[in-house]
Amino acid sequence: MDALYQHPDGMGELLFDAETSRLLLLNDAEGLHAYALIGPAGLRDVAAKLLALANDVGSL
Repeated sequence: MDALYQHPDGMGELLFDAETSRLLLLNDAEGLHAYALIGPAGLRDVAAKLLALANDVGSL
């Protein structure tokens, strides 16, 4: 499974496991691991919200 995003300094990564429908957030540097079960509609919703956040942050 490839990372959707990996912090350049190794401070975490975001992955999606299609077999289990899990969106995973891992941060080995701080010992944090979490996941959420998410389907196609949820992924689209998260993608839209992340895009909106990126546009908002980009305008600051």
